[in-house]
Amino acid sequence: MVEQGIRAADSQELSWLQLGWIQRARKRTSVQSLVTAILCLYFAVLEGVELFEDDLTRAEATTAAVLLVACLVPVVMVMVMGVRLPKWTGLVLVVAHAVVSVYYIGFSQERQNAVAAIQELPVMAVYLAWFFGARIGRSLELIIVASVAAAIRFGPFGGPKIEGVLGTGLFGVANIAGAVLLTWLCLEMGFFVRHRVRVEAHTDALTGALNRRGFTAQLTEAMRRANRARRPLSIAVLDLDRFKEVNDEEGHEAGDAVLKSLVAQWVSLSRSGDLVGRLGGDEFVMMLPDTPADDAERMLAGMRQLAGHPWSWGVTEMRPGESMEEGVRRADAAMYRNKRGV
Repeated sequence: MVEQGIRAADSQELSWLQLGWIQRARKRTSVQSLVTAILCLYFAVLEGVELFEDDLTRAEATTAAVLLVACLVPVVMVMVMGVRLPKWTGLVLVVAHAVVSVYYIGFSQERQNAVAAIQELPVMAVYLAWFFGARIGRSLELIIVASVAAAIRFGPFGGPKIEGVLGTGLFGVANIAGAVLLTWLCLEMGFFVRHRVRVEAHTDALTGALNRRGFTAQLTEAMRRANRARRPLSIAVLDLDRFKEVNDEEGHEAGDAVLKSLVAQWVSLSRSGDLVGRLGGDEFVMMLPDTPADDAERMLAGMRQLAGHPWSWGVTEMRPGESMEEGVRRADAAMYRNKRGV
């Protein structure tokens, strides 16, 4: 009941996500495309406001107009046409924002734009972390913060006040360090939240095994690699014997303890690339990459001898183009054929 209350409160706090135009866009395109379009709309608004400033040079006005049009293109594509943007467009957005930021901070006299560019860095760091992960995110963000820091230090807004130069002295060493640290902190927070959400979305809360969604995603990727390398990939359906008796005689807490201990045992006895998933109840599935069915049978037979609670299994080798449901169905049939009269 407490968990349901928490989820209800979270839903109320995120009620703005139920707005009609957001719901329609989410159905037609991807979340990344929608977030990318919203960021582009934000940048387009800023460029539009800048065009009304009366101290712009011709070059600055032209730059602002070009950026305004460039930002509106993905907005129209996603929100009006329902286009699903390729993932690389997000990297283009991050890099383009970094280039524009370095220009405003290091080569222009526009204080307002320079401050805005600094303020936007943490937002772009979270975006980069969420949609592209640590391997790409850390490498690219390191280049970005180093470039921005150099632009602050050696541009017109860094260092001591120089007579006759409009923008100098706006940023000092403390500002540089603060901008870099805050941006990197937001990047790492983005990685953490991304990891936690993925873990919770793909993991069975009771046993720690992958849930159906998580196992399907891992199996799909493993099958792609196996087909490309022409390597075998086996799966096994594992079903507990006399599990109902444990629940009936000792209670559900005892049954939960059996499930958790067996999953821990399967994980400890399996190899690093093997994965265990929970299909539901007391039925589990194991993925064994680079393993023919006969080898998988021998491996499971050895694991079964060490089991703290009896279980039966059925093994099948995945066929090219086969879905997880089809493979599980064949392994499930093999498991019932091999059921040891219990």
